[in-house]
Amino acid sequence: MRSINPGVKLATLIVASLMLSLTYNVAVNVAVCLACLVATVATSGVNRRRLALALLPFFLTALAFFTTGLFFGAGGAGNAEAVGVSTSVFGQRTLLATDWTTAMQLASRVLAYGGLGMLFAFTSNAFELVMSLMQQFRLPPKFAYGILAAYHFFPVVREEFGTVGAALKVRGVKAGPFSTRRLLPMLAHALERSESLAMAMESRGFENDAPRRVAFRVPLRARDVAFALGVLAAIAAGLMLVR
Repeated sequence: MRSINPGVKLATLIVASLMLSLTYNVAVNVAVCLACLVATVATSGVNRRRLALALLPFFLTALAFFTTGLFFGAGGAGNAEAVGVSTSVFGQRTLLATDWTTAMQLASRVLAYGGLGMLFAFTSNAFELVMSLMQQFRLPPKFAYGILAAYHFFPVVREEFGTVGAALKVRGVKAGPFSTRRLLPMLAHALERSESLAMAMESRGFENDAPRRVAFRVPLRARDVAFALGVLAAIAAGLMLVR
C-alpha cells in the first residue's frame, strides 16, 4: 500500500466514502472496514499498537451510535415497512427498517469511515502526499510548501514547549500548559522562524507562477490507476449486489 501514489489514494478513498454515504448497507460497510484494516496491518512498518489506539475513538463512536439507534431509533419492528424509504441509488433502502437495523447501519458506517481513514493515515507519507498533490493535482506551490513547512514545524513546537517549560521550572516559576509565561516565548520564536523561512524562500527566488524543477517526483503508474478503479468497482458492485 505504501507504493500507491498518495494523491490517487486520497482521491480514491474520498470517492469511496462518498459512495458509502449514499446508502446504508451494513454488509458492505463491515466488509470495507475489515478489508481496510487487513490491508493496513499487512503493510510493512505499521505500528499496530498505534493503530489500535487510533481506532479506539472510532469504536467508541460506533458503540455510541449503535446504542442510540437501538434504543432511540424512530419506528420499530412492528412498523418496519412504514418507516422504510427506498432510493434509486444502487437500489438500496436508505432509512430505518427496525431499531436493530438502524443501530447496525449507524455503527457500521462509522467503522467503514474509520477503516478508510486508518488505511490512508498509516500507509501514506505526508511529504509524498504534498508532492503528489502539487505534481498530479496542480496544487499551487505556495500552498504546498506552506503545508510542508507547517508539518515540519510541529515537532519543533513540541520540543520548544518542553524546553520553555524546563527553563521556567529551573527558575522556580510555576506555569501551566496554557500559561502566557510559556506561550509568549514560543509565539515570539515562531514569528522569528516564520520570518527567517520567508526570507530564505525569497532569497532563493521562490515565485508561485515561475516554472520550477523538483528534485523529488511522485510518479503516476498503471498500478495506481488499477488501485483506484479496483476499489471503486468493488464498492459499487457490493452496493448493487448485496441487499
